[in-house]
Amino acid sequence: MSTAQGQRRLNLQATRSLLYKLPLNEFFELPGRPHVVYQIRSYANKDDPSAAALSARNEVPFLFKAFETGQIGPKRMAKMHGGKPRVATIHEYLDWTVTAQTAEADDELDFGGFRLLVILPRYYSHWPAPDYPGNVEGIKTQPSLGAPKHPMPMLQTHGKPMSAATIRTGPGYIEVPFVATHESKRGRGYCRCLVEALEDISRALGITRIMLCSTNDTSVKSTWQHLGFLYTSDQQMEEWDIPHSDLVYLQNTTQMHKDISWEQKRWKPVIIKHGDYKQRTYARIGEGRPSMPPPLPPAKRPARGSLPSLAMYSASAAAPSTGLV
Repeated sequence: MSTAQGQRRLNLQATRSLLYKLPLNEFFELPGRPHVVYQIRSYANKDDPSAAALSARNEVPFLFKAFETGQIGPKRMAKMHGGKPRVATIHEYLDWTVTAQTAEADDELDFGGFRLLVILPRYYSHWPAPDYPGNVEGIKTQPSLGAPKHPMPMLQTHGKPMSAATIRTGPGYIEVPFVATHESKRGRGYCRCLVEALEDISRALGITRIMLCSTNDTSVKSTWQHLGFLYTSDQQMEEWDIPHSDLVYLQNTTQMHKDISWEQKRWKPVIIKHGDYKQRTYARIGEGRPSMPPPLPPAKRPARGSLPSLAMYSASAAAPSTGLV
């Protein structure tokens, strides 16, 4: 490895450690999304990466299923090549990414620094007893993450993750190579919540861009465009000094990006009370009330005593015979 390449790898390792500053396995509230919480997880395990990958597959199976369905697995691929050198499968790429496997040699891909971001359903006890311990105000441990104020009631969750993404920081960007939502939860806005959590993390770390690797599926790319992502050209990658070798870049994929605005949304906290139950939620400031559509014009009624002409009957009766609609 040349001196320039070695220095670049050192710089990458330094920027990829930014996520290490954020706490793991804590719940964070998204303002305006009272039904979910987000959480950062780590499955990195240098001693037993296979066990770590198995744990991730058990806890977030839909992330692996979304990309591995219909693809050749590593055992079959090795059998096809008779033990000779071969290309890595998507199964191996997912395991290496989720478990954050660092490169052992200079010519190997480096997956170090990855974390898993998940969206979980938030739990509320809507009829709590007066002494219910979960009906108290929580503590906001990270001022730069989550909603502006302490959560009320404390953040709790039930069920399993509904949407997940592998994330890693780089020089001025967050890299997102794999994103998936549980097949039974799609079309309900959980991916939008995931993007909002990504933006929240980016602002907390002082990062201005999200680099997303999207599959070459028209509907998937349209969804990302709807969420504010744009296609990234090779010229832009060169201007930003982001070679594909710095990213987990797969075949038959499209590189997209989203620039993050530093102007955060303004929220007004609102406390809802019902008996012993209290909940703090948030309302957007400055959007105003939605405009109502203009009223329909009044229907014209025929004058009293007047009857339709015979020509109207003959025209309506003749229309079906001529095939007109």
